[in-house]
Amino acid sequence: MIAALRLWFAALTRREQWLVGVAGALTAFVVAIFGMLLPVLATIDQAKLDHDVAVQRRGRIIATVDAAQKQQTGSRSAVTADIDQLITQNAAEQGFDLVKSPNKAAGQISFRIDQARAPALLAWLTELEGQNVAVRSVALRTGANSTVTVEAQLQMNAP
Repeated sequence: MIAALRLWFAALTRREQWLVGVAGALTAFVVAIFGMLLPVLATIDQAKLDHDVAVQRRGRIIATVDAAQKQQTGSRSAVTADIDQLITQNAAEQGFDLVKSPNKAAGQISFRIDQARAPALLAWLTELEGQNVAVRSVALRTGANSTVTVEAQLQMNAP
């Protein structure tokens, strides 16, 4: 096949040989640029962008871990006092009489309310969730005069 190609090229005139040679060189140049160089450069640029994203993600993760470690090394009694004070104060503002149980863990509070209106209680619990307090468990039992008896356990979330 190569011999046939050489024979065909030799049969061309000098001018045609130059034109075929220039066309071949231009084709090789276009293939080299668009087929090899540009894809390699695009891959390098994408790798740089991916690296920047990874570095930023790593920074966010490190900041989150540092914040979590600082929070864990903080005073456990302060967290307990914070949630006790927050819940007691909010309950008094809403008109609920709390009967607190002993705390099981830092950042948690267990309590009972003997008489509460269900809509007001649920609105209060929803408001507490906006203040980084999670409801771990709640038990509602019907009481007298359209009230409910509540036993709940709340936990302080990370700010």
